[in-house]
Amino acid sequence: MFGTSPWLPIRRGERRGDAENVEFTTQDGIVLKGSYFPCREQNKEGIIVYCHEFNGSRWGVSSHVDSLIQSGFDVFSFDMRNHGESRMTHEIVPTPWVTKFDLEDVQAAVSYVLQRNYDDKNLKIGLFGVSKGATVAACVAGLDSRVSSLVLDSPAPEGRLFERNCWTTLFRVRRNWRMMFSKKFLFLLFKALLFSIAFPFILFFSEWWRWILGYWCGCRFVSTRVLVKLVQQPIFIIHGKDDAYCRVDQIHAFCRRMQHRPSVWLISDSSHGQTAKCAGDEYEKKVVGFFQKTMTHLSNHPSYSLDSVTKEKIPNFLRDLVTSAS
Repeated sequence: MFGTSPWLPIRRGERRGDAENVEFTTQDGIVLKGSYFPCREQNKEGIIVYCHEFNGSRWGVSSHVDSLIQSGFDVFSFDMRNHGESRMTHEIVPTPWVTKFDLEDVQAAVSYVLQRNYDDKNLKIGLFGVSKGATVAACVAGLDSRVSSLVLDSPAPEGRLFERNCWTTLFRVRRNWRMMFSKKFLFLLFKALLFSIAFPFILFFSEWWRWILGYWCGCRFVSTRVLVKLVQQPIFIIHGKDDAYCRVDQIHAFCRRMQHRPSVWLISDSSHGQTAKCAGDEYEKKVVGFFQKTMTHLSNHPSYSLDSVTKEKIPNFLRDLVTSAS
């Protein structure tokens, strides 16, 4: 799962000249570059922070800026460390998997837009992420109560960690006796028994492998499955039905781990990260509509605070992020 990095196309977007280019510093002293697009309305609805994909850049938001700023949202996009124009650190090797550094980068971006608009006490922040950026955004939302809502385009959960429970798959529906004694069912039952016996050893091996690869890459991988369980904000997930990198059933399993089931929009004939291109204008309408609904009428959604989080579920090395968010 962690040993091989899947090939993903690089889509860095077109550079825009109507943005205010800024820079800000993360908690560990890394300088990141960003672009701020102010809205064209007098009454600002909120700020959308864009989280780009693996090997992407902040200009991936270019095609979405116009529809968002015309609807009353400021847009802030930034380059994560070792991407785009942000600081390059040779000690860290970028990977498609979520690390503690990714969480620090996004939380630093949220802190920057809050400081920039410190006079607006009712400011609401939405996260808009694509591919790895979507997964990072979901993890940050589990830690940071300052985030109001999320749009996740083609999130990439950790492979088999998000597979549905094998026993639930076998017995989730009633089956006749003929089916239960078929070769296919008995083979699946054997695999489920074998997996249950080997699960403690598999878990130990995966954690060890995660730690070793983190040491090689100069980072520390986080368990997305733990952080996703903490998310309570409203979420809109967009995914392609023909996504070979992350299957539709994995997205459904990803959703089942959340305390509040997100809205899911599956787009036909769309591969990984190509949903906006395939859906066209409907994509922009749904994204803007979701942010308008959830960021202007948040009273209809469950409130979220770190006091309601079961903090024992948060890994020790991430609790400093929780403290800084609160």
